[in-house]
Amino acid sequence: MGNELVSDSLPFGEGESYNDSALSISYTEQFYSHLPFYLSIGMTYEQYWNEDCCLVKYYREAFKLQRERDNERLWLQGMYIYEALCDVSPVLRAFAKKGTKPIEYSTQPYAITKEEIERRRIEKEKAKYEQMKAKTNAFAIKFNALMAQRKEVENDG
Repeated sequence: MGNELVSDSLPFGEGESYNDSALSISYTEQFYSHLPFYLSIGMTYEQYWNEDCCLVKYYREAFKLQRERDNERLWLQGMYIYEALCDVSPVLRAFAKKGTKPIEYSTQPYAITKEEIERRRIEKEKAKYEQMKAKTNAFAIKFNALMAQRKEVENDG
């Protein structure tokens, strides 16, 4: 019903015209048969009958967009459930070793937008940079202490 236009449900087929076939249902009955659908997607009775006739097209398009958003939201929910089940599955196996622990659940939601994906990539690179910087500093401190120790040994000897 959502994508069906009033003209799509007329009783005469393709190639036939209004004169070729007697209408078994009036236009008023046809409009009343579509009214429940439009009421269900938020259009008021007054809008349907008294406002601009193009409103029904916009309500159908809005309904289609909302249905797509709901589908994506439910798909994302399914991804979270699937990931949670996969994370806990090592513990649920019948012959799992003692001490087996589930994988930790993700600390943040999935990045969906391009901006969020880019922001997380930059954060990851910064964290990796800071980690390498800390390792390099630790190596430098250890190396400098070793060199100082060698100088001390040389000066004593």
